[in-house]
Amino acid sequence: MVDVIILVKVEAKQSGPAYEHIKKIEQIKHVHIVTGPYDIIAYAEIPERSKFRRLVDSIHEAPGVERTETCMAIE
Repeated sequence: MVDVIILVKVEAKQSGPAYEHIKKIEQIKHVHIVTGPYDIIAYAEIPERSKFRRLVDSIHEAPGVERTETCMAIE
């Protein structure tokens, strides 16, 4: 399994709907609404690196998502 951390920036007043969408994505293990430069942090596990793009695309389908920054574990 590959661990992935996703930092999500959403439009104003969209943290709740985005959170609800993201937490339903199968690969997401934990998701939090947070303070700071990002609005949501999600932790995911994907079976292999080739599944990374689909995970990111699923997050971008959430309401109000403006951008993401992802960190994939290499070890």
